[in-house]
Amino acid sequence: MFDNIKQDLEALGGGRCGLRTLVRGLLSQGLQAIVVYRFFHWLRQKNIPVQPVRFMCERFIEITTGISIPAECKIGKGFRIHHFGGIIFHPAVIIGKNCTIYQGVTLGDRGGYGGAPTIGDNVIIGAGAKIVGEVTIGNNCKIGALAVVSESIPDNAKVYCARPIVMTADKKRKK
Repeated sequence: MFDNIKQDLEALGGGRCGLRTLVRGLLSQGLQAIVVYRFFHWLRQKNIPVQPVRFMCERFIEITTGISIPAECKIGKGFRIHHFGGIIFHPAVIIGKNCTIYQGVTLGDRGGYGGAPTIGDNVIIGAGAKIVGEVTIGNNCKIGALAVVSESIPDNAKVYCARPIVMTADKKRKK
């Protein structure tokens, strides 16, 4: 658990883990949510029953930071939440090492069915992106802001949201 938190701090500090990074991390809502996740995930792995306390701590973090990361998720070392708020993870989500997530990201199922995403190593997921269903995002991928991903993505791919074209009543294209 502590090694994972150290790697998370290093990701926050750009590879450094000094006093300045520690202070920055303590003030970061993203790192606060990650530390709470790491602690309760570790307790869950050790089969230590803390359910009422875990529920209250997770809800407190969710209310104060807008980040919901259940202890059942599997998240690799070096995880970074770049900006906090509106981040929701399904309990069955798996995230690899050295991933960065921006605000407004949802990693979930398809409304109660369809499984949860598996994210590879070194993936960046942009603000407002939604990854839904039992899909696999390969290593070294970049998911752009506002992208909606519902199919698996191979390694080293870039996914982005194209500018929409709206048709008006008189069938003329409007940008």
